Amino acid sequence: MKKIINWGFIGLGNASYNLAKEFKNIDNSNLKAVASLQEKKRALFKDKFELEEKNIFSNYDDVISHPDIDIVYIGLPNSMHETYCFKALNFNKNVLVEKPITKNIQSFRELKGLSLKKKLLLEEGIANKFHPFYKKTLNEIKKLDFSKIIKIESSFGNDALGGKKIFGFRLKKVNYKKRLFNKNLDGGSILDGGIYPISLLLDIMEIFNETSEKKVITKCEKKISKNIDLESSLTLSYRNIEIKLKTSLTKNLENNFIIYTDKDVITLRNIFNISLESALEFKDNKNKNLYNLDKFNSYHYEIMNISNLLINRKIFENDSLDVSLKKIENKIELLSDWFEY
Repeated sequence: MKKIINWGFIGLGNASYNLAKEFKNIDNSNLKAVASLQEKKRALFKDKFELEEKNIFSNYDDVISHPDIDIVYIGLPNSMHETYCFKALNFNKNVLVEKPITKNIQSFRELKGLSLKKKLLLEEGIANKFHPFYKKTLNEIKKLDFSKIIKIESSFGNDALGGKKIFGFRLKKVNYKKRLFNKNLDGGSILDGGIYPISLLLDIMEIFNETSEKKVITKCEKKISKNIDLESSLTLSYRNIEIKLKTSLTKNLENNFIIYTDKDVITLRNIFNISLESALEFKDNKNKNLYNLDKFNSYHYEIMNISNLLINRKIFENDSLDVSLKKIENKIELLSDWFEY
């Protein structure tokens, strides 16, 4: 009989909903249980995904302690990620948690130690890295001569504020009670979006066997309102490469990753939310261009691949789990440096 991985969701916001929609196309996974404090969201998930009433809860702990759940997806506000990661691991559940796991590097190292001790998966919800096109893109980038890279630029930002602008001025005010703009919920552009360009940057450095430890922050700018960073940019120096990262909650940025070499400009277009518009484009060598033709989105592959890891258990052999967690640790370290700078 084929092994099926049972998933439990805590927190039923947009990210959870988008993830849940993909279970219908995957044969190794099942959305078994959900929990939310809001009755309206519980009812939506029950009807939309045909869940049994006995597996719908108003208490997050009921999903975490559920005997049939193999992995808990944590789709709660940023400020709650760390707490519920500890809870789930202590209940011997594998964990997929929305990014970032935490903004505190020491806390992550404690979570890492617990994950390794219990041999449980702890994965961060950066879904695009599971998509085949992401892997194809990295394989093409690997063919570059790293010594010829002179500059890297990347941005990830969307206008979460909304509202019309008149003569360049927006009438709509920031709602600081909303999750993205709420300091108490660890909102802000860096924690919400900054991790995307950081993640890709470190993945690219890894394929060239470069270390992230040699990076030096040379400049950081932030647009702050009521202790929330609405926009931010970070400049790093690594060897002879200038690296500029941007993120925003109030502007629609290009959401691309651009590599400048001495001979060409390579653009990873729409790489953070992979769709049929995603591409790898060479400015001066267009015959090398690579386009995504896969109709399935990143969430589909995130669920399927994580479930396969749990079925095959190979990640728990040798040092594979430690290597996986070290990658996340490097991301959290740079993210926390940016946040605290």
